[in-house]
Amino acid sequence: MKRTSILPFAVALSVLSALPVAGARSFAEIKASGVLRVVSSGDLPPFTRVDGARMRGYEPELLEAVASTMGLTVSYRVVPPYELVKELQADRADVAMGALGITSTRENKVDFTTPIACAGVSVASFDPKLKKHTDLVGKTIGVGADSIMQSYVQKLPFEKKVTVYATSKELIYAVISKQVDATFAYSIMEPGIKAAFPKANISFGPELWRVPIGLMVREDNVTTRTALNGAIAKYLSGNSYAFLSQKYFKEDVRCRS
Repeated sequence: MKRTSILPFAVALSVLSALPVAGARSFAEIKASGVLRVVSSGDLPPFTRVDGARMRGYEPELLEAVASTMGLTVSYRVVPPYELVKELQADRADVAMGALGITSTRENKVDFTTPIACAGVSVASFDPKLKKHTDLVGKTIGVGADSIMQSYVQKLPFEKKVTVYATSKELIYAVISKQVDATFAYSIMEPGIKAAFPKANISFGPELWRVPIGLMVREDNVTTRTALNGAIAKYLSGNSYAFLSQKYFKEDVRCRS
């Protein structure tokens, strides 16, 4: 009788890992579908926030306006911030957003569109004496998981306790409830945070450095990134953008050369 050969599990895994990974949807395929698939944590107002069945904020409003000029509608899924890159790499999304700072470390894994904003980073705390990173020696610092703040804080060359939170919502409440002494936040978020929590006397220190913020796409998704860049550049130069920026930040947050 002929025996059936069973491929060992480890060998099977090595064979599967050697298979080519499916490429990201090209812009032509996105255009044909009519839908731009977007993932976001949706918990960082005024950039993004979930409101019932809707995604609202500066980034959704900007992206929906841009998508409309390309003949596309936008569909959203909410995922934790540390899952955004995986969603792009698995081609379950075309774009990720959520106040994503453009850094060289991130660009080793993904690509970004042209910046949709530039923001300064400040210490945020109930103690107005905490104004810069050197004021945080021996303090408890809260950071968001997989954020640029997390990598920055963990490298600070002095004694401190770093507490990592899975979502921005958890981090905001940790600051408000004084579970942590301070965090680092985009300074342009100050009006929105104070409007959302008027009784929380949170102090924002001076800007320590500035970060360009963009929409994240998969590294090999060149056609989509190129199409988005063209549409974003056109939108940023128009009156609609000026209204949008004032609406959410009371200032022009475009990057300046």
